[in-house]
Amino acid sequence: MVAYYQPVGLFSLKMGTATSTAGKTLFLPTPFTIRTALLDAAIRTQGLEKAPEVFAMLKTLKIAARPPEEVVVTNLFTKVFKPQRPDAQRDEAMQSSIAFREYAHLGGDLGLAFEGEEQSLQQLEDLLLQINYFGKRGSFFQLIPPLRRSEKMPEGFVLLKGIGYERSEIGDRASFAQPLGVIQVLDDWGPRLTFEKINVYNDTRIELGRDRSQEMVILPYRLERSSRSFSYYVRL
Repeated sequence: MVAYYQPVGLFSLKMGTATSTAGKTLFLPTPFTIRTALLDAAIRTQGLEKAPEVFAMLKTLKIAARPPEEVVVTNLFTKVFKPQRPDAQRDEAMQSSIAFREYAHLGGDLGLAFEGEEQSLQQLEDLLLQINYFGKRGSFFQLIPPLRRSEKMPEGFVLLKGIGYERSEIGDRASFAQPLGVIQVLDDWGPRLTFEKINVYNDTRIELGRDRSQEMVILPYRLERSSRSFSYYVRL
């Protein structure tokens, strides 16, 4: 199943290792974000009772993406308010601070391809129509109909499954030749993730490395131009 989305706003999604004060944005929604957006669509349209079944279906899918033709990343420092530290001598509840933010302008359509069983793809068809943003709220996308079927991965798509690593130690899979591009760390649902853990109304925490995996994926971009305030990337 292949779907194309047009970005209609600036995209921003911090890496999983970023802090609340600073963090570089990714160029694409991660598999974790895509699966979670589809699960959210299922809950909104089909009800909470169907959610565990949809969760199990989404977990089996392979996801690939066709990155937009161009990406311009702007960076800035902005003033934010955050909770006052417990050991602070002031009585105010909030304190002023400086944070680093990045926003990406995606030039061109974002393609998403899903591989799975026929029954899973039929379920997926209705959910893809309900998506209007990926990642951080405000990163709006508009579906470009119609949805398409393909016997194999279309040309230009990149499987969002790369070199897995844990605690910054790269495994043996890094020993073979890799294509040129920009490396980004993308999160995905881990093998031990359950519906109870991804439920935001549940107190169970998601553990990195078990419930949330991280993959180093090489996106086909080259840095064309940059300055102090922006970086301009072009798809290879």
